[in-house]
Amino acid sequence: MSREEVLNRIRQAEQKRSEMEAEALGQKEQTLREAQREARRILDEAAAQAEAEANGLVQAEGKKTLEELRRIVTAGEKEVSRQRDGSTARLPEAVDILYKEFLRQVNAQTP
Repeated sequence: MSREEVLNRIRQAEQKRSEMEAEALGQKEQTLREAQREARRILDEAAAQAEAEANGLVQAEGKKTLEELRRIVTAGEKEVSRQRDGSTARLPEAVDILYKEFLRQVNAQTP
């Protein structure tokens, strides 16, 4: 094998190595881009799922709060009704006491 053939083979081997290196670098970059796209897709999907779950929790807590508010309002209305009924029942007695006090004051001022 002549010196020229050996140098030719070395050049061909170096060119092939360079082409393989460039191809490997291209594949590496392509794989990296695909991995980044997939990672973004996974993150977007996880964020959407987390937001949906958070909204569900907020709605559930909102319903609980509304139920508690209704319970408190109902209890308050019952208490107001109970007190109103008690006051109404004692109204004649209060009027009688005020009337007697008025008469006592009038009689006290009359000589």
